Amino acid sequence: MASIKISDLFQQLGEWQDFAALFHDYKIFGDLPDLFGRDEPLSIPYTHHIHLATTPALQAKWARIEFQYRRTTEVGKPEHDIWLLYAYDDCRDEYLLLTIIGPDAHNRAEWRAYLRTILIEIVEPWVIGKTLYPDY
Repeated sequence: MASIKISDLFQQLGEWQDFAALFHDYKIFGDLPDLFGRDEPLSIPYTHHIHLATTPALQAKWARIEFQYRRTTEVGKPEHDIWLLYAYDDCRDEYLLLTIIGPDAHNRAEWRAYLRTILIEIVEPWVIGKTLYPDY
């Protein structure tokens, strides 16, 4: 069975336990919360992102959209472009919650160096078993 791990970086978020609980129920039981939108891999190894609804109005809109892939923020509204980042190791069937980025999360120029740092310092050591994180 899949397991959810929590990185030290993720634990620095103000409401990390709430996000972790939603993520756990989403990945383990398939319970898609209105807060979660499109869930896709990034071009960075092992790293994935979930779009987050940043307003009650957007959550209400996403609640009416059954096809999760269509749950995204509008182009031209970078202030609502927020992502939950996580890594996935398919060999161990483990997820590692990393952080939340944004606004303007699609802005590759702004976020590229930060994402590369997360890959090198957190994700790669976790995948090879050099760094261990607690289960949620």
